[in-house]
Amino acid sequence: MMLEYILILSCAAAFGAIFGSFVNVVAIRTHEHSTLMGRSHCPHCRHTLKARHLVPVLSYLIQRGKCSMCGKKIHVQYPLVELAGALLAIISVVRYLSQGAWLPMGFEFFFGASLLVFTVMDFRWSELPLELMVGTGIVFSLWNALMKVAAGAPALEVGWSHAVGFGAATLFFLFQWIVSRKRWIGSGDIWLGAIMGAVLGWPSVGLAIYFAYIIGGAFALALLFMKKIQPGTRVPFGPALVAGTLVALWWGQDILEWLSHALT
Repeated sequence: MMLEYILILSCAAAFGAIFGSFVNVVAIRTHEHSTLMGRSHCPHCRHTLKARHLVPVLSYLIQRGKCSMCGKKIHVQYPLVELAGALLAIISVVRYLSQGAWLPMGFEFFFGASLLVFTVMDFRWSELPLELMVGTGIVFSLWNALMKVAAGAPALEVGWSHAVGFGAATLFFLFQWIVSRKRWIGSGDIWLGAIMGAVLGWPSVGLAIYFAYIIGGAFALALLFMKKIQPGTRVPFGPALVAGTLVALWWGQDILEWLSHALT
């Protein structure tokens, strides 16, 4: 039984790493405004990469982080995102395998992978692609809502929860954007916040925002302490919003239940 479980997790990790490689392709080609079609190539020498160069994580380690053709360094983004994809897959499987709940498992993994695209793009280039965010919000808000209705929740209540979550998150970030005259957050953060609300619904999005500010603040303080940034330096907020969303997705229901008992 244990051997079977380890095998399943290993397959999940491999699948997640491969999908993480696809996340890299989506992020980079969206940034470059190029199509997803066509072979991958070295960003430095433009040589077409062969299959042995594209094995997630392992190729990076075997090549010691350098292109085997031109010798230039390969950005650490590639293995890190592949590892993140593997971790997302493992967490999704661990959470739902015993229940045989394939739809929630797939929802959490693919939604997390989609958020990983935005994390990469905001962290590296301070970009949050509008079309991709809108598509993500529509697909995963519908997916989550339909799962809740299928589980027995009243359709009107589910629809209201997602509508309120979308409206509350959008207005919250829009207010900051207007009051700060675009200094505190960017317009992309408003859209990413809207996705959080539409997909998670209310009150889960409230938890996501709360943890996003805690995580983002802690990260900024760490960078200040290490003298990586100066006071007043703008730090990409998208990764913190993604982290808060994942916290709410994985532990939000437990936290809400604990708060309900604690306040009664």
